[in-house]
Amino acid sequence: MSKFCKAKPLRTICEVHREMYDIIFQELKEFPRQAELIEKLETAYLMAKKMDAKLRQYNAGYGKDWWEAIHAGLVAETLKRRAGQ
Repeated sequence: MSKFCKAKPLRTICEVHREMYDIIFQELKEFPRQAELIEKLETAYLMAKKMDAKLRQYNAGYGKDWWEAIHAGLVAETLKRRAGQ
């Protein structure tokens, strides 16, 4: 990983989108353009899902085992964090 990149290596773009959605939905309720911001975030999330599907198609299954192993942990962590809010 680059010394300039602060991203955690085991997170996906979709997980980052989910985290951003949680922040916007929970903490920016009074923001006048919240609905517009959420709509754009949902569009970005769908684009990321399509990009992920296309990249998986190119790699013909590469990384599937990795994702299955990581996904369960990511979901559990997200649900735990949301339950604590």
